[in-house]
Amino acid sequence: MCALARTENDRLNFIRAAKQSHETFWEERREEMRKYRNAYLTKFYNDVRMDETMLTVETADGYATIESIMGSLFTKYPAVEFKAPISGGGDLQITKAVGNDWLKSCREQIENAARMALIYTHSFLKLAPRESSTLLGKIAMRAVPPWQVILDRDASAWEDSRFIGHTYYVPIDTANSIFGNKKWKGVAQTDYFTTQQRQSDRNYSNYDGNSSSAELPNEYLYVQVIEMYDFLNNELLFWSPQYKNGDELLSKDEIPVTTYDDRPLSNIVPFYFSKSPDRPMEGYSAMSRSYDQIFEKNILRTFWANAVRRDTRQYIYKKGAFDETDLAKITAGVDGALIPVEGDTIGGLIDVIPTGAISGNQGEYLNYIEADLARASLVAGFTRGEATRATATEVTALAQYTASELGKLARSRDATLEAAVVLYLRMLIPLMSKKDKTVVLTDSGARIVTVEALDGDWQVFAADNTNTPITEILQKQQLMALLPILPQLGVTGKALKEELIRLFDLPVTFAEEAPPPPTPVAAPDVPTMPGAV
Repeated sequence: MCALARTENDRLNFIRAAKQSHETFWEERREEMRKYRNAYLTKFYNDVRMDETMLTVETADGYATIESIMGSLFTKYPAVEFKAPISGGGDLQITKAVGNDWLKSCREQIENAARMALIYTHSFLKLAPRESSTLLGKIAMRAVPPWQVILDRDASAWEDSRFIGHTYYVPIDTANSIFGNKKWKGVAQTDYFTTQQRQSDRNYSNYDGNSSSAELPNEYLYVQVIEMYDFLNNELLFWSPQYKNGDELLSKDEIPVTTYDDRPLSNIVPFYFSKSPDRPMEGYSAMSRSYDQIFEKNILRTFWANAVRRDTRQYIYKKGAFDETDLAKITAGVDGALIPVEGDTIGGLIDVIPTGAISGNQGEYLNYIEADLARASLVAGFTRGEATRATATEVTALAQYTASELGKLARSRDATLEAAVVLYLRMLIPLMSKKDKTVVLTDSGARIVTVEALDGDWQVFAADNTNTPITEILQKQQLMALLPILPQLGVTGKALKEELIRLFDLPVTFAEEAPPPPTPVAAPDVPTMPGAV
């Protein structure tokens, strides 16, 4: 990308325009994102107003929709494999050990990012240097929600982005340690889901000298920071609206991290499970496929719950036929209510008020809702432990379909892991020095990590090759079915044993060869006595 001649004012206008477009985009989607979040958190009625006198009932379908996918995508610690670069250089074993040791420590953040990518539209992983006494701990990973990352939404692919930004809040003390002591106009940190009207960046009336907020210590006040990667000009810009009213940059530097072939890299990795076909930079929420059915089911169950509580035994009686003492005896210990009426509206002295049953159409409607929820889910019901009447053939077909659909998500997960490891290595290399003597355990023993060992044009692949729990089940079934045939095709017993141990995660001691049986010792010849029979 060729650099463009830009002035300081051009940079400020660029950041303001990108920030404004970003905030407008996510402001329009705030209510939608809040609905999805509440459905997952089983707080559906936080956004749906009901009569306060009604009992509300909420199902856990929102949580089940997301966690059934999460449980099918994550079972073990993430890991990757490396392919030696064609151009040479680097040490394969050391790089693999370093990458996987770091990746294991990031499992929680990876799962958090995956969960946000399913509930909302997508998410991100951000890598950043941190203070650490060990070399492998110098890069931290954090899951970032989509409304914090400023995207070039016109880009046709992540690699074609002209810019990428991250907007976040830091305490004033932290800002001073990063950018030097400056005169900040601190603000309260705002959350994306708060219902209060957001304060304009240029409106500081609540933080003037007469405000109580100005008297708070710095650790209770924040500044908003925009961290912007301008790939066209190879610039890393930091800007805050709380510093000189946003009329001056906090800092401007060359982008410090590059690919092996010297292309600038940001410290952000995208995490998409689904994308809009015509707008690849905009994700698609898995929760959105099921939200309407979740809405209908909760409303229907709430109606039923209130109808059941109104389904009580009530009676009418002829007014004047009983005195208060008699009525007390009749009603003692029962749940019925007695309503006096005048005239000949009842057949006897006391009659039962008929209660209409709930229409059978509502039960049929609930079945339709359940069917829609099942179709919107990528996971077949039997994989969640639900009993079905499906035949073995139908279960196998459903398992194959589920494996295929989950395989698509697994490939997206793997692409994110691969990109994160490559970025980690590129960020780690500038932080290393000749004094570092970090040792990692490889297949060939303990090795010292060096810049030369990590610096290579690595090709990275997820270790499980998009496997998911359901695909592993299918692989096990297929292997067991082929066991009688494979030896006839020339597969050795040793190879079969190694594959069984790997696939079923058996102890490695099972691979040890049994010692050969001891050689029988021949009995010594016993001389025969003369005359012996």
